Amino acid sequence: MERPETLVAVEADGSLRQRIVAALEADRMSTVFNGATGAADIRVIALDLSQPVSLGRLQAMLGGETGRIVAVSPGCRALALRRAVRAGADAVVLEHVLEDALAPAVRAVAAGLSVVPSTLRNGAQRLAFSHREREVLRLAVTGHTNGQIATTLFLAESTVKSHLSSAYRKLGASSRSEAASMIFDPDEGLADMVLGHDAYDRAAREGHAA
Repeated sequence: MERPETLVAVEADGSLRQRIVAALEADRMSTVFNGATGAADIRVIALDLSQPVSLGRLQAMLGGETGRIVAVSPGCRALALRRAVRAGADAVVLEHVLEDALAPAVRAVAAGLSVVPSTLRNGAQRLAFSHREREVLRLAVTGHTNGQIATTLFLAESTVKSHLSSAYRKLGASSRSEAASMIFDPDEGLADMVLGHDAYDRAAREGHAA
């Protein structure tokens, strides 16, 4: 029997699995493979990237098998996208566009390309903070209140809040504590960018990086 062009293993359950299989079976370029996962060309894996998940956990979830990976998620934040790509995902497809986007993503990955949602494209790139965003964020994650930051930088407190909101949005963080957790996580590689090497060492000595 002639070998299908792309063998795809599906790692999902319930109605989501049914949707994934239906989308793949409608595509003549790929065939769902129900044998050993390691024999497939591509693994389509259901993940929830809309919730906080560490890089190490993602690596454990995606690693250990051969083949390329397409992650299917109900949603995805910028940092989660970066983590998924670093953990080994070749593509991320959002569930609400699964029927239209999954088969093209699988074909692209089979051709050696990477695919991310256009709305999250900036999340796959290196974060870029303005000078003021970096200053405000550095003080925020090392324990300073908005009022203290405003006094230190000679800014209105409303301006501090505005810079923090912009920085959090770029990080994909929803709070000061979440931003600090990301920045002080050595796996994220963000500490030098936000704090600078000397500032990070000083923060670590003072217990902020614990």
